[in-house]
Amino acid sequence: MAYNNDAIEYYTSLKSSINEIFDIKLNETKQRFYDIKRDPHIEIINFEAIIEKRPTEIDETSIRVLKYKSPSFIATVSFRFPPIHSNECWKVGFVQACSYFISIYSSNLIYIFPIGDFMLFHNQYGDLGYSSWEFPQLVVRDASMINDSCGRNFPWYGSKNQGKINRTKPLLSKVYEIFIVTIQGPLYRQSEYTISMRDLFVPWIPWDIPTCEGEQSYLTHIYRHQRFYVWLCAMNCTKNELLIIRTIRWTQTIEIDIKPDLYRGMRAKLISNPVPDQPIFLKRNIFIPSCALQEPSANNAQLLIWRPTKGDPIVVVNSKHHDTSTKKYLHLLNNNI
Repeated sequence: MAYNNDAIEYYTSLKSSINEIFDIKLNETKQRFYDIKRDPHIEIINFEAIIEKRPTEIDETSIRVLKYKSPSFIATVSFRFPPIHSNECWKVGFVQACSYFISIYSSNLIYIFPIGDFMLFHNQYGDLGYSSWEFPQLVVRDASMINDSCGRNFPWYGSKNQGKINRTKPLLSKVYEIFIVTIQGPLYRQSEYTISMRDLFVPWIPWDIPTCEGEQSYLTHIYRHQRFYVWLCAMNCTKNELLIIRTIRWTQTIEIDIKPDLYRGMRAKLISNPVPDQPIFLKRNIFIPSCALQEPSANNAQLLIWRPTKGDPIVVVNSKHHDTSTKKYLHLLNNNI
């Protein structure tokens, strides 16, 4: 059996649920860059984004799977929001998306691609073949990016358990640590908030080929490269308008060499750079592709494919989300194109 327990973690000290008053149609959302001259003055007090400076941790204790845990990407921003004298509703939070997918049919081809805007999952099983998590919407080029969230609260990186603030008295000494904030007017004083997000990889990869549930060890190599874009955004829910405040780009590359004949605890070795590259705040903001504001999420779109050296590809884990892109992808897969 195959696992992909990649983690999306959300931290909040305020967990009241939100009653969605506005029927927001994300395919009709207007999008533009934040303009301090025409928009509410959102004062950024502090904005930090880091990837933990530690190597990926490898766990070989399981007889069935190799586990690893990557360093976490963490973004935290503190800001002040101005008074709202109308009944407008605002949300401030993060939107994250990952870029397009490249499917590799030979492990030797991994190294001819420059490190950049692509996504690759590749688990090699010697001469037997390899497995790969693949995303139909990106493979068939129906989407340039795919939303990377829990899939319950598009487009935000966060679940439906959010903070909702609706008060007339200032609490400037109090900082609310949440991942997305909803601010409902009227609000007659300036208010202060801190929001944060954390993302990391914690997959389970079978020692045996993923079409089996045995305890044999055939896994020989793991390569994973992903690039993400994160946008700090403020949405005017009343007008269905999304303002992009800042754009961050971050990348992680993880490569592990495995000697399957050795005892567990001695098989795997991290051969990629143990010190991750740090996130970059882009000098110029970029727009969010409309496809990255809507379904599907990356977790719901992905399929696990086993590509044997001899024989046809096999879908090991099907996607939770099915659309026309999924049908086109499966047609290509079934015809071994």
